[in-house]
Amino acid sequence: MRRAVILVFICLTPIFGFCQSEEIGIFAGGSYYLGDLNPAKQFYNTNFAPGLLYRYNMKDNRWVLRIHFTYGTVEARDADSKIQSNIDRNLDFRSYIIEAGPIMELNFIEYEMGTRTNFGNKNRKSGTAYIFAGVNYFRMRPEGTLDNIMVELQPLGTEGQESSQNSDKRYNLNQISIPVGLGIKFNLGPRIACSFEYGLRKTFTDYLDDVSGTYVDPVTLALENGPIAAQMANKNADAIVLDGQQRGNPGTKDWYVFAGAILSYRLNKPGTCKKW
Repeated sequence: MRRAVILVFICLTPIFGFCQSEEIGIFAGGSYYLGDLNPAKQFYNTNFAPGLLYRYNMKDNRWVLRIHFTYGTVEARDADSKIQSNIDRNLDFRSYIIEAGPIMELNFIEYEMGTRTNFGNKNRKSGTAYIFAGVNYFRMRPEGTLDNIMVELQPLGTEGQESSQNSDKRYNLNQISIPVGLGIKFNLGPRIACSFEYGLRKTFTDYLDDVSGTYVDPVTLALENGPIAAQMANKNADAIVLDGQQRGNPGTKDWYVFAGAILSYRLNKPGTCKKW
């Protein structure tokens, strides 16, 4: 066991060496959603999204571990669609998103954060493009409008969840997402850097918008889940929906996006090694 620990330490030393730098930063950007109510329109209904982050720049100046917390809001309305069947469906939603977790960044070239110089190393630049990926936790809370009042949708079971028509449990508000994206980062001066990035979030839920499967019988839904559930399930009073009629596309999961700028501050001075 002792030999194994020593071997792992030796293998990781080139990356997790003793000359890393650490930084803290703020994120300011926008958030939007892609799903049943907005299949493809980029930057649709973008809302302000703030965040905080910590970066651990590894010895090789290529790999960066980021821990972050980001808050955003996503929303969509069928009334904005150009697809007639979506307009007839007449649904809408809004959900906050609280996201946190680790992300790994890979700089395209060696990059030293927080200085305009390269410390005499021609391979170490003061700016670079990068890609990133990770595994994050996020919490959502879909809401819809009813008489100009926002109503929380998950407790209603608008697709008949936990009723005689649909034995599925109500969807979980706590979910996992896979962030993937790209960006550029560059130094503004001693210990200060700026980044611009675009990050897609793949989710494993189709209920960020509360729309996934089929309609259920509205009379039974009203009796078992309440009249508000029936109202929120079908908001087009002129439309007659049938039990089993398609309401959403369960074959695709929802996505959301965080895109914006990061301003960060280096905790240790450029060109110095961290003392242990």
